[in-house]
Amino acid sequence: MLQRIRVALAFFLAITWTGSAGLYQTSLPSLSPREKYEVVSSREVRPGVTYYYIAGKRGPWRIHVLEIDLHHSELEIAAARALDKLFGREPTSSIARRHDSNERTVVAALNADFFDLATGENENNNVVETEFVKGTEVTKSPNDVFDNIHSQFAVSISRKPFLDRFAFMGRVFWTQGIASDLHGVNDAPRSNSLVLFNHYYGPSTPIDTLKMDIKELPLREIRKDHDTSYAIVTGKVTSVGTTIGAGMLVLSGYNLQNPNLISSANVGDTVRIWVGTNPDRGTLKTLVGGWPRIVLNGKNIGASVDSIEGTFPRFSAQRNPRSGVGFSMDSTTVYFLVVDGRQPSSAGMTLVEFADLMISQGVYQGLNLDGGGSTTFVLEGRIMNSPSDATGERPVGNCLLLTAPKQK
Repeated sequence: MLQRIRVALAFFLAITWTGSAGLYQTSLPSLSPREKYEVVSSREVRPGVTYYYIAGKRGPWRIHVLEIDLHHSELEIAAARALDKLFGREPTSSIARRHDSNERTVVAALNADFFDLATGENENNNVVETEFVKGTEVTKSPNDVFDNIHSQFAVSISRKPFLDRFAFMGRVFWTQGIASDLHGVNDAPRSNSLVLFNHYYGPSTPIDTLKMDIKELPLREIRKDHDTSYAIVTGKVTSVGTTIGAGMLVLSGYNLQNPNLISSANVGDTVRIWVGTNPDRGTLKTLVGGWPRIVLNGKNIGASVDSIEGTFPRFSAQRNPRSGVGFSMDSTTVYFLVVDGRQPSSAGMTLVEFADLMISQGVYQGLNLDGGGSTTFVLEGRIMNSPSDATGERPVGNCLLLTAPKQK
């Protein structure tokens, strides 16, 4: 790792202030990597997990990097939602503490997706232990310059990491031998859509439904086989506000062109529900969103993300605190990366600078996560970075966890 830092990049994107516009522009003087980064300390947290604290002389920057070797099969990268619900916010350190158990410890935690400040709902898809907390065909963000699907980080049940612009896909297989598209999980109602609701949504299905024609079918899940659930119809078709009890699911149809798909279901029928993504990477154990991808096949694409994923200069070209995740060319090493910002001791990074940092550490595919005041990195129960909000650590929507067996 130290050798990579010393030999990685031949050029540094120097940053100059452009005055009242508040943006940074780039030029390309030649600087040695040693002039940019210096490893202040490093230590093996446990076998397969190494932590680096790095200083950047030209920022100035305070940088935290966690290197995770997936050859160690006892290590797991998981996702967790605030309060274990789709709605609500919770500090990253609190989420980490809650998920520490007698069998497994949370080695590290990193804030993840962008979220609604009012509700805490994450913007992108979210999968926790193969279960969709949220599945959506389109990203709903108030910040997008144009509508598109954002890049997301995933880990499959075979422990392989992925970085793709995942869209939700699903199918419902009815007793009558008919199959229909499923358009989301715990997603906002849309006309001519079929949405599945589970316990992550809350005690009942949505009530505010824009006066659509709604038919809801209560189900009890009896078995789950990776990405497929088998459920029994437990009651007659209802309208809005159907209770979601323990072990229960609800299929909600909104202005369906073929409402008989739900209406013809009988109590006791078995319904099979498949949930997945496009592109299809198999069953995903973990999925969190970000915005945008900044490293593609080992190349820095930070300068083009405004046109690719709808970011904008105030977000991409200004220096801000940053959180990110990435993995190596052979997909066997995952990296958590954090840069403090908005502080005299650490200025934050542009997306171009953050991508440069990722590449210097060995990242081949890299994703920018929610940053700013949300940026929080927890290691062995301790917040390692300095969150930039005046009030301290910010409650967030979800996070990534690194877990391992309890050490005896």
